[in-house]
Amino acid sequence: MSWRLKDENNNLNFTIMKTLFFAVLMCVAAISAKAQVLISETVKNVYEEVANQPKSDFVFNVDLTGNDITTMYIYKKNGGGREMLSLTPSLKYEYTYDVDGKVTNKVTYRWDDCQNCWACVSRYDYILDNNSYSVAYSRYNRTTKRFDEPVEKMVYSLIPYDDINCVSYYQREDSSSQLQLISETQVTGLPLLFAQK
Repeated sequence: MSWRLKDENNNLNFTIMKTLFFAVLMCVAAISAKAQVLISETVKNVYEEVANQPKSDFVFNVDLTGNDITTMYIYKKNGGGREMLSLTPSLKYEYTYDVDGKVTNKVTYRWDDCQNCWACVSRYDYILDNNSYSVAYSRYNRTTKRFDEPVEKMVYSLIPYDDINCVSYYQREDSSSQLQLISETQVTGLPLLFAQK
């Protein structure tokens, strides 16, 4: 693969991730105080936001189970205008929910042109526990065909009675090392990131 193709793939993935990141931020800002964890409705709002972007270079599609989005597909538009429009698979996200509709994990796949199939890349695990909400990021190990231990973790903690969110970021060098605290920030004056139980 040439450097140019690698750079184009990195730019494409960055553009997709940036679009989804801003859509998530917009949705989180709009969530009411009664439902501030990542829930089925948030995933639907993200999909609506990114799918309805005018002049987007991407097409989004979903699989539903009941009212829940279980899989979101992202395709890159090729051609257009006077040329015939075609779509190339790019990314796929699979969502799992608990019985209350909260997201428990999201698995990311990238389209593998060589194998002509979806290749598992990573997983985010979301855990709500007492006064904290954590998101752990794990990479998929193709050799062992399973997810490695999380290499990054964000913990959002509510300081009781102060309406302060404390955001802690942890990282590990490799799967044999311990997660190390990298940064910690207290946020006030913004909507709470999650609701107290």
